[in-house]
Amino acid sequence: MRYKLPNGFYIFLFVILLIANTSVYKTILSPNILSVSVLEVGKGRAVLVKIPENNIVLIDTGPDASILRALGESLPVWRRYIDAVILTSSAAGSASGLSSVQSRYHVTTVIKIGNATIPYGTSFVFGNSRVEILAPSTLQISSGSSVFNISSSTPSGVYYFN
Repeated sequence: MRYKLPNGFYIFLFVILLIANTSVYKTILSPNILSVSVLEVGKGRAVLVKIPENNIVLIDTGPDASILRALGESLPVWRRYIDAVILTSSAAGSASGLSSVQSRYHVTTVIKIGNATIPYGTSFVFGNSRVEILAPSTLQISSGSSVFNISSSTPSGVYYFN
């Protein structure tokens, strides 16, 4: 007489295989490079930095909720947290979309630059990458020997660095 395994065993096995498969694909497909996305958001700009150590940094949020569309196109569907939001100015064009971002994503840290506490020229280190805020909407991102300057004249798009 053959022994028949219970149906619960097959469901359990399916779930374990699904989780293992997902984690393998995330490991294989996740790039180990620094990615900088300059996003057009309404009449403003935002910069999304994806750091190889799986950190996400958003610099400025734009003037309104249009930042959510740009983030939805730039981040995977399952990504619902942002490690840091850095606001380079308190002007509406740079910071008004913050409440929309916080309503959709879990934001670990919000940093406001340009006051007496955190002046311009301050650097932030995330893993092996450094972000330096030089002035409102002007910053320098470096990773290893690569240095990338971003200002209001930087074209929108995605830039990759090793």
